[in-house]
Amino acid sequence: MKNTKNLISSLVIISILFLNFNRCTQAPTDVSGEIKELNNGFMEAFNSGDIKTLATNYTANAKLYPSNSDVVEGPEAIEGFWNAVKGMGIKKAQLETVIAEKNGNIVIEEGRYKLFVDGDQIADQGKYIVTWEKVNGQWKIARDIWNTNNPAPVARATENGTIWIVNNFVKADKITQFEDFYLKYLKPAAEEFAPELKKTVRFLKQTAPNEDGTYSYFYLMDPAIDNADYQMAPVLTSKYGKEKADEYMKIYADCLKGHTLNVAVQTGW
Repeated sequence: MKNTKNLISSLVIISILFLNFNRCTQAPTDVSGEIKELNNGFMEAFNSGDIKTLATNYTANAKLYPSNSDVVEGPEAIEGFWNAVKGMGIKKAQLETVIAEKNGNIVIEEGRYKLFVDGDQIADQGKYIVTWEKVNGQWKIARDIWNTNNPAPVARATENGTIWIVNNFVKADKITQFEDFYLKYLKPAAEEFAPELKKTVRFLKQTAPNEDGTYSYFYLMDPAIDNADYQMAPVLTSKYGKEKADEYMKIYADCLKGHTLNVAVQTGW
């Protein structure tokens, strides 16, 4: 009988603990609509250039974690950061709340952002996680973390690194032919058979003619990889076969009045 009473008492205790545990682990509440309204105010302040009002959306000890930057902490630093973003020519910010869930006095928001310079021209876009905290009955941003969807920039030559500059002097009546060679034949071949080398090459077009009437098209190998083969014929042959590659190289040569190769090093600038 004693054992039965002990068993019943244990079951009652377990039941109470289970009920209390359930109360403490309630499912988060979706407050996406409420957070969207707050983001509308944030966007309005940024787009109008009212950065002082924008900064009031953050808590006194808030932190920003921008892409490719150190942590920005505190009201003054945060206001300075957004002033700097505005000064870079960013005209408009667009925030899209994917979901915002409340647990007690904390909201975790997942979203996407876009930054525009002029009209619909996108300067940056990516995703973010924002932690909101209840301060004096109002939701404020405590942690603001985001990173870009844009591809990482290609590494360029560092100080004393080598750069090759090939200047192709293209005949004025062969510009279309030369650009067709580059875009239709050389570029696809390089992307397929020499992608790492292609990443180092920039292609620049002169906007005004030279004194002899030719136009300069520059290939910049930046950085130039030591012992790499930057010749065009091998990659053309790999993609199209030797007969076609020879044909395309003749098209290239027919466009030129000549070309030069300059070797330079990156300075400390």
